[in-house]
Amino acid sequence: MPSRDGDVTLTVGDRQLSGWQEISVGIGIERMPGDFTLLVTDTFPGEAAVPVQPGMECVLQIGTDTVVTGYVDRYAVAVSRRGGTAIKVTGRGRCQDLVDCSAYLRGSANQIRASRARAVIERLAAVYGIEVDARAGDGEVVPQFNVILTETAWDIIDRIARHSDFLAHEGPDGRLVLARLGADRAASGFKEGVNVEEANVTRSADKRYSLYEAVFMPVETLGDVARATASADFNTRASAPDISIGAAVPGSGRRFRPLIIVAEVAQNDPAFIQRRVEWERARRLGRSQAVEVVADSWRDAAGALWRPNTIARVQLPTLGLPDADWLITEVNFELGRSGTRARLTLMPREAFQPQPIILQPFDWQVAEALRPASGPTP
Repeated sequence: MPSRDGDVTLTVGDRQLSGWQEISVGIGIERMPGDFTLLVTDTFPGEAAVPVQPGMECVLQIGTDTVVTGYVDRYAVAVSRRGGTAIKVTGRGRCQDLVDCSAYLRGSANQIRASRARAVIERLAAVYGIEVDARAGDGEVVPQFNVILTETAWDIIDRIARHSDFLAHEGPDGRLVLARLGADRAASGFKEGVNVEEANVTRSADKRYSLYEAVFMPVETLGDVARATASADFNTRASAPDISIGAAVPGSGRRFRPLIIVAEVAQNDPAFIQRRVEWERARRLGRSQAVEVVADSWRDAAGALWRPNTIARVQLPTLGLPDADWLITEVNFELGRSGTRARLTLMPREAFQPQPIILQPFDWQVAEALRPASGPTP
């Protein structure tokens, strides 16, 4: 392996294991938690077998950089008629317990009371011994709501994070990171003919629309009557056109592709409805042009490992991307017969804006009253 990338080591207990022949390590914005697969054939150098058992705590590093801190999930051994032995070790980050396990709030009547997002998330994560790295502050006030018994801790954390426009993902040290989207920039990017071995882009239009409309469906009977007397179409609507796909109105001679969604609110909140429909348009636009790049190194020009939620310059003129700043959304560090490579997925940052969400249905004026004022957090 080239020295500029560094050896991959798995530390289990007081043992540091290296010499792996095949490696796949994956981390990403929507890949919760990070994971790894390590393979070695024959016997481990100097050992009769790899001293690893499922459930053991472990730390995976590339050089001196920690990538995944968590647990060994599986240990598999296979033999062949030629007498060779293949050992495969797989594991995931510490936040796997948030994803796998039920939300555990015994003694609280499965109820979350009004508090800031960070405090609620810390309480949910603390049950599993997971710390929270709140890089984006304390977040919005979370109204009281009841936890569904079948939900996992991650189900709840994901909703609460989106409520505060947090991007929640696992850090290399096993902590749960609450951050804003695309706050960091890589020292270099991906340039055709320089550090890119392979690249492909998929552009699509089948999931995009020329007009997005979000509709508020009122639940209060008197409100229905009042609006119905004023207009035949009494539901509050917000719209966001995408003229690159077609016309925003029918009958114009251009292709008309409307999509109507129901805004997830129980009380009339025009600002939220508008944000919801604009998010729908931005997300579909961003995800309609994903780029996959295979780079010849695991590191950027400054020697830092490629990391998700990082902005990088993409220069792929053959694919119609001469110069663009896109977001690294997923990274796979690979070692095999093709050598050392990093396989990355990049998209416009709009593809990963947190979805607007209302945790508990109540009047928008109440929501505004609960919004923290500027100044020190209480």
